Amino acid sequence: MLSKKQVVERTGLSAVTIWRRIQAGDFPQPRQLTPNRIGWPDSEIEEWENSRPVGQCEVPENLKKDTAVKNNG
Repeated sequence: MLSKKQVVERTGLSAVTIWRRIQAGDFPQPRQLTPNRIGWPDSEIEEWENSRPVGQCEVPENLKKDTAVKNNG
């Protein structure tokens, strides 16, 4: 089982983003391990990671323009 801290580190998502995705149904539900502790099965986090799209992020237009000005200036 992975702790919240481990899931945050592993996914690169903040704790708030994880909770928002859980509420939206786009992230695995945690398990209640004790009254004060939750965790996620490693296999469910791995499955979620593998379901994410693969590809490059497009650079926003405003950053492309800044780069062009810097390169020409």
